[in-house]
Amino acid sequence: LSRLIENVLQLARLTRNTQHFDLKRATVAELMDMVRSKIATQVERAGFTLEVRNDVPAETEVLIDADCFTQIVINLVDNALKFSAGVERKAVEIASRRESDGRILLTVRDYGPGIPKSQMKRIFQLFYRPENELTRETSGTGIGLSLVQQLATAMGGRVDVRNREPGAEFRVSLPAAN
Repeated sequence: LSRLIENVLQLARLTRNTQHFDLKRATVAELMDMVRSKIATQVERAGFTLEVRNDVPAETEVLIDADCFTQIVINLVDNALKFSAGVERKAVEIASRRESDGRILLTVRDYGPGIPKSQMKRIFQLFYRPENELTRETSGTGIGLSLVQQLATAMGGRVDVRNREPGAEFRVSLPAAN
């Protein structure tokens, strides 16, 4: 409930342009360690395994707001846990790597059913929840992915999703600071 309230408040601040971003340099290695510490217990409690992999040199930095970055990762992991709860392979993978254009790509992957192609763009719309068997069985407001997209954009990033076999992979691309 507290996470939902924080999401709604943060979304309101973004919509009113009153959100203050504290952009600071942080190494990708530090961010990946922070991610692990923030979500490991939640993932394990849900009966999933967590794999965190950093394929970026240790000194590579990004310019981010740590609270916003944390919110992005928590929302993506929440969705991964929620929408792949009934699958055989209960795992969440978080990875980082450098893209060919120099940006840093953070990915959050699950082994659930994936996302229908017709829904891939719409899932980032505020309050949108696809009408299907899985969404009827899970709680949600349709706020999380919209918030993820807005926070990433505010930090100079972009978000997209790709289906994997099996599962879905959410990709957050951020500009490197060096």
